[in-house]
Amino acid sequence: MIEITGLPDDPWRFFFIFFVAGLAAVAAAKLYGLFFMRWKTPFRVGEAMNVNRAEVVEWANGKGYVSAGGELWRATSSDPLQPGDAVAVLSVNGLSLQVKKETR
Repeated sequence: MIEITGLPDDPWRFFFIFFVAGLAAVAAAKLYGLFFMRWKTPFRVGEAMNVNRAEVVEWANGKGYVSAGGELWRATSSDPLQPGDAVAVLSVNGLSLQVKKETR
């Protein structure tokens, strides 16, 4: 009979070794993500968004949602707007846009 040496005799020790190896693999994957995946395209929020035009999606009482740069943004305006109206982006305040109705 062939005897394999170096393996633990107790099954719980065998389980513990594989459990620790699994945790090490997950930790290595997390570290890879932290160091190498963060250099992808940065998020474009606020002034970096660089969008001048948008379209009203939902509007009521001077505020609502507009579609700008392929994203849905919260917006405010003093102009009376309706869904489908084209608007110009005046300013970006955090995650909210100040817009005005575009005259064509």
